[in-house]
Amino acid sequence: MQSARYAGPPMFARGSKRRALVAWAAVPLVVGIGIGVLIGGDLTPPAPVNPTPTAPVNEAPQLEYTDMPCDPGSSVLVLHSLEGAMPAADVKVLLDYETLWVRYRENANPVLRGQTALLSRRDDVCDAIVPNDPKFTRFVWIGPFQSDVAPSLCEALLKVTGKNCIPAQVVR
Repeated sequence: MQSARYAGPPMFARGSKRRALVAWAAVPLVVGIGIGVLIGGDLTPPAPVNPTPTAPVNEAPQLEYTDMPCDPGSSVLVLHSLEGAMPAADVKVLLDYETLWVRYRENANPVLRGQTALLSRRDDVCDAIVPNDPKFTRFVWIGPFQSDVAPSLCEALLKVTGKNCIPAQVVR
């Protein structure tokens, strides 16, 4: 006795019309894959035409150090105090980032126009700025600016005064 829920044989076995429909549905898939391979070329990357041995590019970038001007009545914005163990490549990235950020934010305050992030060694920084902690050997800063303008520049750069932007008078 058959159950009332019997649906018959499976779909692929119900006749030639359904089998033909399934076969025709697969044709666009195969054609699409074929066109993709033709457009994209081989699925393997092309071999280099003339392979030449190259040396690894692990050279540290040359950092340009600048003496910090210590004129009375002027200030600089100290953006980063760096430890000596920081790799030169990371310092270069930090300098480039801060320079781009100053350029991006220069419309917020015209005093920022033309400024770039500079790097100084501990010995080339004004005495009023050198921290007591000897682990800081390099400083990223911008300036100099007039002392009365410097605190507002931290706001223009969207930095937190005293945290990641220290307006420091170079001579106290």
